Amino acid sequence: MRGRYAAAVAAGASLVLASCGVLDQIGGSDGPIQQEATVVVLVPEGTASGEGVVAAVEAAVGERTDDIAGWTVTVETVGDVTEEDQLADVAGQIVADDVVAVVGGLSTDVVRAVQPVFDSANLLFVSPADTTPEHVRGADPAQPLRPYSTYFRTTVASDDPVRELARHAAGALGLAKIAVIDAGDTGEADQFAEAFRETGGDALRVDEHDPPDDESSDDEAGDEAGDEAGADQDRDGEEAGDDDSSGGTRSAPPVTVDDVPAMLEEARDEDAEAVFVSGRAQVAARVADEIANRGLDMTLLGGSVLATDDFLAEAGSAAEGALSAGSGELSRTEPEPPAELDGLFDSAGSALGPHGAAAFDAGYAVGEVLSRCLPSADSPSSARRGCVGEMAEVSFAGVTGEVAFDEFGDRLGAAPVITTVRGGTLVPVSAQE
Repeated sequence: MRGRYAAAVAAGASLVLASCGVLDQIGGSDGPIQQEATVVVLVPEGTASGEGVVAAVEAAVGERTDDIAGWTVTVETVGDVTEEDQLADVAGQIVADDVVAVVGGLSTDVVRAVQPVFDSANLLFVSPADTTPEHVRGADPAQPLRPYSTYFRTTVASDDPVRELARHAAGALGLAKIAVIDAGDTGEADQFAEAFRETGGDALRVDEHDPPDDESSDDEAGDEAGDEAGADQDRDGEEAGDDDSSGGTRSAPPVTVDDVPAMLEEARDEDAEAVFVSGRAQVAARVADEIANRGLDMTLLGGSVLATDDFLAEAGSAAEGALSAGSGELSRTEPEPPAELDGLFDSAGSALGPHGAAAFDAGYAVGEVLSRCLPSADSPSSARRGCVGEMAEVSFAGVTGEVAFDEFGDRLGAAPVITTVRGGTLVPVSAQE
């Protein structure tokens, strides 16, 4: 059985529930008592995205919970609001009415306002849209800490592997200063340096030096002619110069293998604990060789170049222990739902919208959980803690890919994967722990 109830929240107003409440015991004296549990969909009312989420959750929950002995599961809609204090009131009313799970939170403001309320009541909360890292890993990227154990999300974010490597270097490795070498035009060095500084670390750009000025010792009498020639060269440079990822123009020539020894000397003198290199495989391999041959106590980190066959072949045993990052197994959740959901519409006739596919997987995951935690429960509220525990163990083939969750409540396989070189091949760091 499925139904809906609306939330009418104005200044000082409370959540308006169906007059019979969201939990009733169904059945007469002549038949077995059938308990009712409710899954709330918390979305903005009157929007295509919200209606799409409702349609997807109704379909998924209904598909998975039709045969739970002794229980009838309904899906009810609550409209979220814009004011934080009103959102907290809505969340409080949901908690008070013995709801077993909530799917929703399509905006950052909603997620942040209701997370603590639901968590304090051990109420399972799943978002099909949230991609903010802080909501699952806390405010400090160097020391990830899950803020709310009841919160999960089924959307797949597009987190950058290089930024994840920077967070890993600061957090898991505890590195404070890293030398950075950009030996190509991939932009990865700039991304890494920026992300590492965001963690509070020091990114030492040993690759940023002015080019040697061979004419600086020329007689000053040639300055006037030199100025005219220099103007022509400047104009040529404006046309042919390489832009870096921040929009500026690199004044230094490209890094070559011959530059590596001096750069590592600077890194050593500045007490760098690691070196990050991106760009050409030959330069990355030379960095690995120099670290190994000099016996430097530095960890080699790198962008996509460290995952190439050219680097692994040229660096050989010197690459052992080098760290890089790659994209997760799951693809980023697409704005359009997959073909198998094309025919799914809600009662208002609205299409599933941008979050429909992830919402279907959220609803199915919740349904799977309820099939496990409700049969032995006396009431929906008594089932909550068990439902949260079961959610951590969920695993099934969803429409957005394999659905399972990591220790932060994020999609397993969605986050970038940190890899290390072991015996000439790349293996996930987790496999070595």
